[in-house]
Amino acid sequence: MLGSNTEATINMELAIDKLVDCYEITGKSFPVITEPIGALCFPDFHNVAIKLLITESFEDTKAAFKQIEKLIGRKPESKITGIIPIDIDLIFWNDILVHEDYNRYEYVRNCVNEIR
Repeated sequence: MLGSNTEATINMELAIDKLVDCYEITGKSFPVITEPIGALCFPDFHNVAIKLLITESFEDTKAAFKQIEKLIGRKPESKITGIIPIDIDLIFWNDILVHEDYNRYEYVRNCVNEIR
C-alpha cells in the first residue's frame, strides 16, 4: 500500500518507479484520496495498492521499502510533523495478512481487495 500527502503525484510515481526497478508489478488499484487521520496530518492522502511479484525474503523486502521511503524523503519525524512524502506498507505476504491497516481502514481493504 502506498500513501503520500506531500507532492503526492510526484512521490507516488517516484515510489512506483523505484519498486519497478526491484520487482514486477502485477496489479494496481485505482487511487483513493482520504482525509488525514490524526491532528497533525494536514493535507489529504493519496493512496494506491500495488501487487508485486517478489523473490526476496520478507525481511529484505521490508528493508527495501524503508530504503525507498528514505530516498524519497521520508524521515523519522514524518509522523510527528504530519508530512509524509511516501509511506510504503506491506499488507499481505503470500496471502498472509501482515499489517493490521487492512482490518483497520476500509480504503486499505477496498484497494487491496481490488487487486487480490
